[in-house]
Amino acid sequence: MNPSISLFRSLLREAKKVDNYNFRLYAIRRVKLGFQINRNLAGNEADLALREGQENLDILRRQVVLGSLYPSAPSVMENAV
Repeated sequence: MNPSISLFRSLLREAKKVDNYNFRLYAIRRVKLGFQINRNLAGNEADLALREGQENLDILRRQVVLGSLYPSAPSVMENAV
């Protein structure tokens, strides 16, 4: 499997675990935008972007753990039908 697709899926999976509604939507939006911007990279630039994406995945994982330690109140938007 393509490493960029695997990274994209991992980032989205972690972003969906974020506790806070606003941060969760921001993370999902940022992941998608980052991959759209870097879609046409090749060579060393692509390798650098993948490394940066992996670092962002590690940061996002830490944020998910911290969010689970200090949960926030549910947003009104989460309960909307």
